[in-house]
Amino acid sequence: MNTTLFYGVVLAFVNIVLALVEFFQCFQTDRLAQGRWLWILNVAAAVVVFWLAMRAVREEAADKSLSFGKGVLTGFLVSLYSGLIGVVYSFIHLEFINPNYLDYIIDAARQKWVEAGLDDAKMAAAEKFMRFFMSPPIMSISGLIMGLISGVIIALIMAAMLKRPPAGAPAPASST
Repeated sequence: MNTTLFYGVVLAFVNIVLALVEFFQCFQTDRLAQGRWLWILNVAAAVVVFWLAMRAVREEAADKSLSFGKGVLTGFLVSLYSGLIGVVYSFIHLEFINPNYLDYIIDAARQKWVEAGLDDAKMAAAEKFMRFFMSPPIMSISGLIMGLISGVIIALIMAAMLKRPPAGAPAPASST
């Protein structure tokens, strides 16, 4: 198994475990609003996994180097593999494990709509819109896209921190 695939599987596994913890702690059901901060754990996990993946790729290189581009590619591939596994799991989770997730989201939104003074017709239209865009297939695909975007952003930062020129390469010229 290549390095990026390995770390993609690791990241997917961590994200799946976090999703199950959220579910079993009722942060995807009755305590939906209280669990909004848990996305921080997913970001922290991604940072750690990207760091480990880029260091592993750097150590695998014969000259122990890591270019910025190679680092970003590593992060992108980890995100891609993790996202593809996540699409499958997300569909399973939303279809079989927590099929009422959308109902909890709509109930929470409906409370806000009532507080904002929306009439029944506008609430019905908003609910129809939400039900379409939050269906398991759409949420799974949008999760992949958002995962790739956030993964590339994290990869850009991590690659800048972990890049290392090849041993014996001339040092970059200073502009002072």
